[in-house]
Amino acid sequence: MSRLNCSRPLALFFAARGINHSSADTFFQTPLQGLGDPYRIPGMKESAKRLWDAIRIKEKILIHGDYDTDGVTAAALLYWVLSENGADVSCFLPDRFDDGYGFTVDSLAKALAESNYKLIVTVDCGITSLETIAVAKTRGVDVIVTDHHEPKETLPDAFSVINPKIHPDLSDLQILAGVGISFKLCHAFIKYGRETLCLDEKFDLKDGLDLVALGTVADIVPLNGENRILVRNGLKVLSKQVRPGIRALCELAGLNADIKASDITYCLAPRLNAAGRLGNAKVAFDLLNTGNIIEAYRLAEQLEDFNRKRQSKEEAIITEANEHLKSKMDLKECCSILVSGSNWHQGVIGIVASRFAKEYNRPAIVFSINGDVALGSGRSVENVNLLDILAECKDLLDRFGGHPMAAGLCLRTENIPEFNKRFEQAVQNHTGKKLAIPRLDIDGEVDMSELNGDFFSLLEKLEPFGYCNSQPLFRINGLQPFKIAPAASSHSRGFLKDKRENILQFIAFNRNVGTLPSQSLWDVVASPQINKFRGESIPQLQILDLCQSEQ
Repeated sequence: MSRLNCSRPLALFFAARGINHSSADTFFQTPLQGLGDPYRIPGMKESAKRLWDAIRIKEKILIHGDYDTDGVTAAALLYWVLSENGADVSCFLPDRFDDGYGFTVDSLAKALAESNYKLIVTVDCGITSLETIAVAKTRGVDVIVTDHHEPKETLPDAFSVINPKIHPDLSDLQILAGVGISFKLCHAFIKYGRETLCLDEKFDLKDGLDLVALGTVADIVPLNGENRILVRNGLKVLSKQVRPGIRALCELAGLNADIKASDITYCLAPRLNAAGRLGNAKVAFDLLNTGNIIEAYRLAEQLEDFNRKRQSKEEAIITEANEHLKSKMDLKECCSILVSGSNWHQGVIGIVASRFAKEYNRPAIVFSINGDVALGSGRSVENVNLLDILAECKDLLDRFGGHPMAAGLCLRTENIPEFNKRFEQAVQNHTGKKLAIPRLDIDGEVDMSELNGDFFSLLEKLEPFGYCNSQPLFRINGLQPFKIAPAASSHSRGFLKDKRENILQFIAFNRNVGTLPSQSLWDVVASPQINKFRGESIPQLQILDLCQSEQ
């Protein structure tokens, strides 16, 4: 990394992510010109033309989305682009409980009962909806499928199927979220309009990047490649809070004008997701599209209420599930977490599974039993492909699907005991029973003196942090703690000093003062951060692990 003339901590950060001297410049520089031609994805140009043809002959267009943040933002983005360019367009978002997941025969029937649509565009769904699309074809309806989920061996017989995962040569685009694919279609639509129809250039697709950032970060896809470009630029648009709905949502969430990817993960996405989990995802969609600030605050308050109810239900399920864990599972022997309960709220079990997977560092599936049927939601951990594991148990399942890290499944209640046994064995076969101890992957060992002003001045240029681009994490040895004090009810803060008298502030979450080593030097694993508080930007270390120093 000497050719980059960068500091050693920065070189360690790059090396841990496989970034060499030739790719480091593009890591720092993320212009929108770095995005590829949307026509590179098969089906894009034909789909763009079909959309413009629909506008020309005044056909009604339906967008069929999904009820999570990725699906809602993908639908909101396409709706905004089409409606701003003269389309007669509506949106259908399925109800988690009444309609279930995806583009189904029932949701098609609901849509066609509402209006005589001749063109339907799916976003964040549709790749496995073979029967639904076949029915649509018999009804004279063209379907454009845009999706990023894993395809089956047989593809739907649609007007076009836009999904990089069916094209091995598009491996760099297979990381896109559903909203990323929707953006590519919007890009192709505008490109076709300008190159073929002499479209007015006043419309600026960049104004929709706030929606792309929201959906991409929320869906936990890798924040590198084109996703990094989209999110980095999208956060700038999001921070301006131009959309009334975004402004209202940020105000209720207590966010300022400098929105980070972590703010989406912990503040904005949970509120947007809460609509689809407990209420109607259309509330989130309407919030993102409204131009009325009074309406925006009304809708944001609804999301806030949904989110409070979601938190309450989540805690109730976790309490009951923990009792299940203690009484029925031996966590010293098991490589997976499998719990079930009667009538647990289906909109919340995925969050519970995610918390268990993170806490116990192993794949987790949470079932909600409703009579003879059990619906499950699963979350996985690094290097364990949940879909591969489920495929080994597919003879017991009525259906399953999703991502390697997150999946949904359905089976007969009577099959749960056998499924639990087979799933656990499959996880053991894949992992060799080496999941019990959570691991922190550090970028390297540094001296605190190396975390100087120059390093912290570059820290924001390494963002956005998230999946596949985690915050820098270093081991630093031989530090003297002082002025340690409680922070809130269960955290601690203070200062650390090295032998050269370099000093940095620290924060340690979920570690109260009484649990910290006393009267000794510390070795710490910590993430350097900028703490912005009351207009000040203060460098600090967030401690993730520590022990008494051997120095």
